[in-house]
Amino acid sequence: MANYCHLSYEDRKNIEDGLNENKSINQIAKEINRSHTTVLREIDRNKIYFKPKQYGTYKNNNYDRDISCSRLAKSPYVCNGCKSRSGCRKERYTYYARKADDSYREVKSNTRKGINLTPEEVYEINKTLTPLIKKGQTINHLYINHPDILDFSKPSFYNYVNNGVFEFGPLDFPRIIKYKKRKNSNKRRTRKEREILINRTYEDFIKYISEHPDVNIVEMDTVVGLQEESDCFLTLLWRKSKFMLIFKLENQTTDEVSRVFNILQELIPYEEYKRLFQVMLTDNGHEFFVVNNIECIQSTGEYVTYLFFCDPHMSCQKGMIEKNHEFIRYILPKGSSFKNITQEDCNIFMNNINSLCRDSLNGKCPYEAMLFLCDEYILKKLNCYYIKPDEVILNNSLLKH
Repeated sequence: MANYCHLSYEDRKNIEDGLNENKSINQIAKEINRSHTTVLREIDRNKIYFKPKQYGTYKNNNYDRDISCSRLAKSPYVCNGCKSRSGCRKERYTYYARKADDSYREVKSNTRKGINLTPEEVYEINKTLTPLIKKGQTINHLYINHPDILDFSKPSFYNYVNNGVFEFGPLDFPRIIKYKKRKNSNKRRTRKEREILINRTYEDFIKYISEHPDVNIVEMDTVVGLQEESDCFLTLLWRKSKFMLIFKLENQTTDEVSRVFNILQELIPYEEYKRLFQVMLTDNGHEFFVVNNIECIQSTGEYVTYLFFCDPHMSCQKGMIEKNHEFIRYILPKGSSFKNITQEDCNIFMNNINSLCRDSLNGKCPYEAMLFLCDEYILKKLNCYYIKPDEVILNNSLLKH
């Protein structure tokens, strides 16, 4: 027998056809690979009653004829298959597959409405999660660290939130980042810029990583503040761990980018640096065209990194770092000024972001995943540290602490 109990429309249609052909319940059950009782219950639950037409002579306000049918007194208790059904003037019960399936789906939908939580469970969820949600923690992070109280599906959780079951509502969660409208630019690349892209295109990147599938890939980008200000952030993200470094830049220039890489090369031991920065992928920002200072050890000129550029207007080719920028925007929404943000501030929200647990990392956070790529003492040199799950903050209250 089948190891599930819900009948499909095809099953119900086979039941109706079997009844119309005067097959026994056992025959129908064998044909659809169900139990005898399942078929019998299905028929009894969904048979439709037809009241006989009211005509004839009355005696004591009742019909003078018998409106019951002996066929209904025995299995299958419906009139399907009866040759006299079309002109019958007695009570009738008929099974229709389509109406039975519609009824089933309506019942199924109704049973899923409402909430499947006790008042005590709702209280415990409110008590535990409300302060964490106010810190800006994501749904995935909450599910990973509180499976004891979130023992139902995420879609159910979203439904409960939208229906006002909890003290917190949809607006208490981080909103999806809105990307600025892409600028249309007819400015042509200079000859020098075109030469830089030789052997460094996205097509070259795909070819290289197909030949070297185990290399460490670092995505690089910048996050800008107000248009009238020059301050911005340089971000570096390792694909394998989703670990991200954030550096404050005074302006979006090649000199500032070179400065950051000089710092990294001084802090990270030579062999470790070569292993961590094997391949880099970035966009076509002018600040990244100082390729020698990115690909080389600046003190010796030795090439240790392969730098590649995405295709123009194709930020999706480095989608992992673009997605990670959402967490920065939870803390510093669009339109925020970066002018008064210090490197110490960057370290604070960088470490909160890197301590946020991810489903894609099997419930681990990027900081924990990065420990598989480098030793902890290197992370400490970069001012990186671990934050306990319930202490993670991802909203604009973070920098007010």
